Amino acid sequence: MTTAYALSPQAWEHTPSQWIQIIPFFDAAEHAFDRAWLLSAADMVAKLNALTDNWDEEGSPRIRPEIVTKAVEVLCKLSSAIEPMSHACPVPGGGLQLEWQLPDRYLEIEVFPDGSVEYLRRTSGTDPEEGSLSLTDTGTVRELIGFLSHR
Repeated sequence: MTTAYALSPQAWEHTPSQWIQIIPFFDAAEHAFDRAWLLSAADMVAKLNALTDNWDEEGSPRIRPEIVTKAVEVLCKLSSAIEPMSHACPVPGGGLQLEWQLPDRYLEIEVFPDGSVEYLRRTSGTDPEEGSLSLTDTGTVRELIGFLSHR
C-alpha cells in the first residue's frame, strides 16, 4: 500500500529538518489511475520549498513550508479533476501559484504567504473570473473540479 504524505506546519516549526508528524492525504494505490498526476504535482510544489530568501534577486522571502503544505492540500482537494496541473511556480512575497493551461480554459490558484487562497479561471472568449477559495467550501471546490474536467 502506498500513501502520499505531507508535513503539518507545526512539524516544520519545531524541527525543520526532521519528519515528526505525518498526515496521510489519500491512499495513492487506491486512486493511482485517476490521481496519477497528483503525486507529480505535489513533488513539483515540494521542490519550491528549496528556494532560499531572495530567490528572485529582488528580496522575496523563501516559501515557508506551511505554504507548500497548503498548496498540497489544494491539490488534494482538486485531485479528482481529470486534467493534470501544468505548472507550479513561486510568486514574489513568499507565495506560490498553481496553473492548469488547457486548450480552451485556464485556471490559476495562488496560495498567499498568509495562507489565503485565491483563484482566477478563464474560458476562451470570456472574461476571467476571480474568487477566494476556502478548502471547506465544497461548492467552489466542486465548481473548479468541474471546470478542469470540462463537466
